[in-house]
Amino acid sequence: MSKVTVRFDGADELVRKFQSQPAIIQREAGNIILNTALRVEARAKQLAPVDTGYLKQHIKAEKTGTLSADVDSSANYSIYLEMGTRKMAPHAFMRPALKQEEVFFFQKLQNLLKGGLR
Repeated sequence: MSKVTVRFDGADELVRKFQSQPAIIQREAGNIILNTALRVEARAKQLAPVDTGYLKQHIKAEKTGTLSADVDSSANYSIYLEMGTRKMAPHAFMRPALKQEEVFFFQKLQNLLKGGLR
């Protein structure tokens, strides 16, 4: 299985700041992270090329910690579609899905940091 990892610059510092917040704020931040991961999963499924449907069936989001979640495509050929090969142009579906949902993610976290729970 191939895996692509996306890291946000400054994420470690942000996580440390959230860990020092009250439990309710941490829980809400965790909900935002999971909700965003589920949105990325849904968007990746929309963008994924379809032949048999196997690829779409193997795109999954899951919570991996209080303030973390993964979105993974476990089809063994996912990386080749996403990145392309020397004989095939890329048919990216994960990176565009993440890019399309990052505004939602940062807006929700910013609202939580600025105004607390609403």
